[in-house]
Amino acid sequence: MIQASCVVGDKPVAVTNVHKVYASGFLFNVSFLAFAVLVPLTALHDHLPLWLVGVLAAVPGALQLPTRILSGPLVDHLGERLVLWVTYGLAVLAGLVVVSGSSYPMASLVLGQLCIGSARGLFWTAAQSEVGREASGRARALGLFTSYTKGGALVGTALAGTLAEFLGLNGGFVFTVILAVLALVIGSTLTKSAVVDRPGTLGQAVARLIPAGRQPFVMVYGMVAFLCAIPQALAQSFYPVTLVRLGVSDSVASLITALMSCGMIIAGVFGARALARLGMRRLLAVAMVLVAGSLLLTADPEVVVDAVAIFLAGFGAGWLNVGFLTAVSGRSHDYDRATNLAVTQMYFVIAVIGTPLLSGGLFHVIGQNGSFAVESGLAFVVVAMVMGLWRWQARADDRSVSEYRPA
Repeated sequence: MIQASCVVGDKPVAVTNVHKVYASGFLFNVSFLAFAVLVPLTALHDHLPLWLVGVLAAVPGALQLPTRILSGPLVDHLGERLVLWVTYGLAVLAGLVVVSGSSYPMASLVLGQLCIGSARGLFWTAAQSEVGREASGRARALGLFTSYTKGGALVGTALAGTLAEFLGLNGGFVFTVILAVLALVIGSTLTKSAVVDRPGTLGQAVARLIPAGRQPFVMVYGMVAFLCAIPQALAQSFYPVTLVRLGVSDSVASLITALMSCGMIIAGVFGARALARLGMRRLLAVAMVLVAGSLLLTADPEVVVDAVAIFLAGFGAGWLNVGFLTAVSGRSHDYDRATNLAVTQMYFVIAVIGTPLLSGGLFHVIGQNGSFAVESGLAFVVVAMVMGLWRWQARADDRSVSEYRPA
């Protein structure tokens, strides 16, 4: 596998940068998760119908999907550093749009969501590509990345309701701007990594998307990413809505919803060890069943039961995150890793968009119990598909994107 050759002092650039990615990624996740939770709370405060809450929660996907797909070619062509700069700048802009748009609240929420969706689409591929650059200790590094970013998600989700209660909704959005600025400051210190065979033009990088998507391991791990996204999408939409409808305050709903991130943090810390002990297939099987089963458990309209289910969903999603990132990074080269990650995570974004839309419609038609039961059933279908296709992706001769490397 081709490795980056640039060195700063006595440490490779990837090692030097990884801690900065942890720190800036933590701050970015606090910022955008607080932003994400503040949006449905604002909608509820304005007495908007639940279907419109679902639409607002899904708005980021309008740009998150195309930017997530294009983030791979952009990173492979421009490098992780520049893409992360743009990411953090967009997060700053998202908060400023909402804060300054009080005269047109719905328009400002939509525009802010579009900005944050673009930022989220760019961030994950760039950050994960940088962290997953070194083969040595890749699972541990990506596990810690999961813990840092989900730690940020935990803080952001838990604080959002409290910020709304004590600072007001507008004050909460100001808080997200401050953190995004801090992430941008840290990101500005990232050192450029030298990569052999980086695509010479953006067109060459984009041309790799289709062959990347045809690789069996990308398809199967894409379905794993799809399941990984469901609890995270619910944490930004219908987990807090469900809890508020059960009678808890905004701040308590945020704290309980934050259990999802808590589960992901714990799973990330022990992800590499669990992977070494269980192997990839068994690790993912356990994690997928946890996610699907927890959705069924959430159908119970009891706050305590829902809290347990949210934590279990987060734990399962954490192991899924470590698993698919490690596998895709490990089966890629430096010059195509970002593209493979981006295409894999296209499935993730589809779930991020589809989950709140589906939940909003189901809540309206059949209520909370039926909504989560249906989503659990669909999740178990995906579990069966991944397990059924496992040997196919493991044995297939991957049509590597390296066939399309520049001359």
